[in-house]
Amino acid sequence: MKYALAKTKNVRHFMATLSDLRNRPSGVEGMGVLWGEPGEGKTTVVAYAANHLNGIFIRLNAAMTMTSLLASIAAELGGSPAHRRAQMLAWITRKLMEEDRVIFFDEADYLFRQMEMLDVVRDLYDITGTPIMLIGMEHIARRLQEHGRLARRITQWIRFEGLDMADARILADTVCEVGVADDLLAHLHREAKANIGRMVIGLSRIETLANTSQISTVTREDWADRPLFFDQPKFRRSR
Repeated sequence: MKYALAKTKNVRHFMATLSDLRNRPSGVEGMGVLWGEPGEGKTTVVAYAANHLNGIFIRLNAAMTMTSLLASIAAELGGSPAHRRAQMLAWITRKLMEEDRVIFFDEADYLFRQMEMLDVVRDLYDITGTPIMLIGMEHIARRLQEHGRLARRITQWIRFEGLDMADARILADTVCEVGVADDLLAHLHREAKANIGRMVIGLSRIETLANTSQISTVTREDWADRPLFFDQPKFRRSR
């Protein structure tokens, strides 16, 4: 398997949106939100974008507090954590105003556990104007809409959808080092329910079969009834 980003419709839309945020006219707000179900490739494309745009990538977690959030941002900017949160915030805002950066908050659903963390994100944007992208699960867009103070700053609302067959072909041709026949790709697309994460797993197993069996292009007949995924076992419901 090749380590490469498949330029699907989701990816192209997201990268175009980032360009719009970075080059927005004066007076246009510069926050965005990306959401979708697990396995739709959100974190992968965000990590790619952060790397190519010299962005600041912050992955939130259940243990994060406002202090650790500020410390993480300061570290990404080359600074050291300070004892006082106000000092860190002041230092971070000065640095952001000096540099052309984008901040990506992955797993942004965790921001809602402590409202002061949402306030910090809003303060960072209001003071510096730095484009900010929030990435989360399906319900994050609805929760943001319920917080009008933040929602009015968001001009880009992006939902990652499942792959269509054209995207499935782009994915297979991008990451696979063997051929995947159309009939097998259609089978994989159907079984994966268009989820890119599950499709990548299936493609890796198809490539393994091709390498062990010395097949240059794997067909549906070659694959037969082999399992495509590493699914969990199913148990009967206990009484």
